[in-house]
Formats: sequence, structure tokens, C-alpha cells
Amino acid sequence: MTTLLTSEIRKVTTLKFWWALAIPPVFVGISASAIAASIANSTSDYEFELSGGFGIVGLYVALGFTMMFAAVFGAVNGGTEFRYDTITTSFLTSTSRDRVIAAKFGVTALFALGYGLLVEIVSLVCLLLFSSEPFVLSGAIIGMLAMGLFAVVVWSLIGAGLGLLMGSPTWPAIIIVAWYPIGELVATSIVSGIGLGNISVVTPSALTLATVGVGEIDSEFFMPWPVAPFGLLVWGLAVAGAGWLRTRERDIS
Repeated sequence: MTTLLTSEIRKVTTLKFWWALAIPPVFVGISASAIAASIANSTSDYEFELSGGFGIVGLYVALGFTMMFAAVFGAVNGGTEFRYDTITTSFLTSTSRDRVIAAKFGVTALFALGYGLLVEIVSLVCLLLFSSEPFVLSGAIIGMLAMGLFAVVVWSLIGAGLGLLMGSPTWPAIIIVAWYPIGELVATSIVSGIGLGNISVVTPSALTLATVGVGEIDSEFFMPWPVAPFGLLVWGLAVAGAGWLRTRERDIS
């Protein structure tokens, strides 16, 4: 298994997409945290409901972008081998397809975790540098950081699952970029508009926000804590599982 993991890491690091996809979330993390901290300085007299004050909004924005790009990374990493038919060699040189797929998911999650840690570090540094008042890492903020990393990893597995399911990096990436910021909002609005009720509590993006909020976001449109993380994990396991099963049965030339 160690050999397979090493092989998967080399496949990722020999291509440019792994570090190229890390640049936008880091840039957003720096910009959003610096701007939010500056706004918080000018509105310090107003009470903000979330722990950490208004400045923490920058970290929420940074993590949101990180999740989307981690999912795109997963889609590219999961689907690229089908485009170039290198998946055939991977399967032929291993004792089972399951080991190859498990290694791919494991490496995807590892890189996504690295994305999340990097963005959280640069965002916290910006909050410390630009906040006029001392920024304290309270228990609520530490919980948010931990759940942020959890959500980033889950989204990377969703992306990898879609890449394996469709056998391509392109359409899964397009679906993620379309669904994550806009598609889910449009879909839930349409469903609600035709009288089928509020489905946002079980949709992945809403579950993500409720998960990272660690119980501080109280609304009928979000799953309550601590159910939300389990709901998000179900999405991750379902999509990853579908990709896994499809890849096991797929004809490879």
C-alpha cells in the first residue's frame, strides 16, 4: 500500500495543477481576512454574533473557496488518468483495483488537508496582523478551524468521487464550480418556489456552512449542530462510494 501511495503522490506532484489550485484559496484567504479585519476595526463598537467578531468572516470566506478548489483538485486527480489511459497501468501493476482507488482517495484527502491548513494559517496570521484588538483563539474558533479542515477533506472526496464516477476531470470540475456558489441556491429556490418545501437543510453547501459554524449559525435553513457534520459526511461517502463502485466495474482498455 505504501508503494501505491508513493506512486499516487508522484502522479500529483509531477503535474502543475496541485500547486496551481492552491494559489487562489491562499490569495483569497489573505485578502478576505485582511479586509474583514480592517472592517472589524472600523466597526468595533458594534456587537457581532459569531465568535471572533466580524474579522472571522474573512476566515469563513477563505475556507469556502478552499473547499471548492479542494473539490476541483479531487475531480482532476480522480478523472485525469482516464483521459490519458494511465489508469490501466495502475490497475495492471496492483493486486486489486480497490487498493489503487483507496490510495487515490487517500492522497486526495492528504493534499486537501494541506490546502486547508495552509489557508487557515495565512488567514489567522492576517487576522493577527490587521486586527486592532488581540485576536484570541477561543474554543469556538478552534472548533471552527477543525470543522473547516473536516469539510475541506470531505469536499475533496466528493470531487474525487465525481471524477472517478464520470471518468473525466472536466465535467466534474464544471459541476462543482457551477453548483457550489450558485447552483445549489438556484435549485433550492426553485424547489421551494413550487411548494415542495425547504430542502436546503440537506444540501451539501448548506450542510458545510452549518458544519463550520459549529452551532453558532441558528436558522431553519441549516441543519442543527452536531447533525450537520454527519449529513455532510454522508454526502462525501455517497459520492465517493459511487465513484469507487463505478471504477471497480468500468471496462479499462
